[in-house]
Amino acid sequence: MTRKHVIVPPFRDLDPALEVAERLLAQGNPRLVEVFSALPDEHAAAGRLNRILAGTGASPRLVEVANGWRLVQVASWPGCGDLVAGASGLAELVAFGGWRRLKRCVVCARAFCDRTAGCSRRWCAAHRPHAEARSGGVL
Repeated sequence: MTRKHVIVPPFRDLDPALEVAERLLAQGNPRLVEVFSALPDEHAAAGRLNRILAGTGASPRLVEVANGWRLVQVASWPGCGDLVAGASGLAELVAFGGWRRLKRCVVCARAFCDRTAGCSRRWCAAHRPHAEARSGGVL
């Protein structure tokens, strides 16, 4: 029996764009949520994500960060910067960790990104077990 190894994406390197994507998904952004709606058809999901990036006129730029350089997508029009950053964050996550990291909550079907090492999360932030204990400071 062959065991598949899960590659954990470098989440620190994917932020802040991935954080923007997670915030927009938590807010129910229809453009990003429609990417999840296409799954498990990866080609359809990729097409939707590519249409968001192309439709906003996103173009890559190299920017200096604390520990070197990073490739970011820049919007051509004002007002769509968060959408471009969020779509770029999702695209990078898929490139590093595969489509299996884009999931829907088993309770409410809200779209979310799975940052767990084993790619095993099944709930959105609102429905994670023990969420109340963590937010209240009690373990």
